[in-house]
Amino acid sequence: DKTNEVAALININKAKNWNDFKNGVKMKLALHVPCFINELFPNVAKTTLLILREYKLNVTVPKNQTCCAQPFINSGINSTLGKMYEEIFSDFDYIVSPSSSCVSTIKSQKLSISNKTYELCTFLRDVLNLREILKKHPPLILHNSCHSIRHLQLVTPSELNIPYKNKIKELLGCEIIEAGRDECCGFGGVFSLKEGEMSYILGLSKLNDLLSNWKYDFTPTITGVDMSCLMHLKAIAQKENIKAEFKHISEVIWEYLEN
Repeated sequence: DKTNEVAALININKAKNWNDFKNGVKMKLALHVPCFINELFPNVAKTTLLILREYKLNVTVPKNQTCCAQPFINSGINSTLGKMYEEIFSDFDYIVSPSSSCVSTIKSQKLSISNKTYELCTFLRDVLNLREILKKHPPLILHNSCHSIRHLQLVTPSELNIPYKNKIKELLGCEIIEAGRDECCGFGGVFSLKEGEMSYILGLSKLNDLLSNWKYDFTPTITGVDMSCLMHLKAIAQKENIKAEFKHISEVIWEYLEN
């Protein structure tokens, strides 16, 4: 099955304490569910949990978890939510979240749990050392969000002028089509509310860039590690009558593993 196929691709020599990961005994893992995913896209949280449990990991979903404080920090407002987050997740060895922007926010606050908080793809690639887990999947369009590029370094930013690397592509292994420019999609959370017109223009430009190299006759699936960006792009696509499907990376991975 697909799970065994993926397991065969793991570099055992590089995996630290792989038996602990495989048996799910010694590693205490927590799933952080971002606020908007909890309220608007619960399936993203569900599929993230299912993926982690597929690899026999002992995953807990703390019921009392709170916001990472991103909306407040982005608005220049002091918040104690980071400290609350720290207290809730302090007993876990790893915290995994299906959002690069939330993980970036936690890391930027330099909390005691910052270094053990991971975005899903980063955890699968860098901690479990997985590669090419979607090798036989049809082509995908990948939206590289700003936080994943410039904060978490999942992708090499163009302004560095160094050889390009994309950890998400290495993890997935199937044909990946990317935008020609690594510019913002225009969502930006609070920005999209304060500057709606500009946000829309940026989103439409990003959408056209993402679709510009699509050469197949079936409807493209646009995926990424941030559902907030995908939500923004999907709304623009619907308004502009652009045909495309939008799925979070966890939904794409789980559908493949499940089938």
